[in-house]
Amino acid sequence: MKRTALFLALGLLASVVGVNAQVIDDHLDVAVISDAEHNPRGVEIFEIPESKPDENNIFYSVETQPEFPGGMAELMKYLQKNIRYPQICKEQGWQGRVIVQFVVNADSTISDVNVVKPVNPYLDQEALRVVKAMPKWNPGKQRGEPVRVRFTLPVTFRLPKDTVKVDAVSADKQ
Repeated sequence: MKRTALFLALGLLASVVGVNAQVIDDHLDVAVISDAEHNPRGVEIFEIPESKPDENNIFYSVETQPEFPGGMAELMKYLQKNIRYPQICKEQGWQGRVIVQFVVNADSTISDVNVVKPVNPYLDQEALRVVKAMPKWNPGKQRGEPVRVRFTLPVTFRLPKDTVKVDAVSADKQ
């Protein structure tokens, strides 16, 4: 399947300079169509064959985003079921949102997992553990082909209000 792109600038340049401009670049695999019957205004029409996405590229935005099996609701259930709040964090009242990035590969596996916004080492490690243990995702797609996609996931650690430790200094100021 070929995608047609119009390059008006080339047609305008040709009419200003008064030459019959034609470009063929074998390296880029571009061919020019200069058919006066189908192109009465003299605008150069380029046929650019679509190519398959490079399997090593990591996309940030794709036509079809990767998805956890069952959707976002199932992802939230998975996180709630599998996160084990570190005991030291409970005792100290530490909570927050760890931002984790990972790549959903074309074969549905997860790789390149890392924390991009840490909270503290214990919560960060727990977020990494849970993300690395996730089941295979439905891969993202570009032009109908599965591709590697970088995904960002916030993992929130929140303690019930009655277990949050209040700092003695801030309690004195109240």
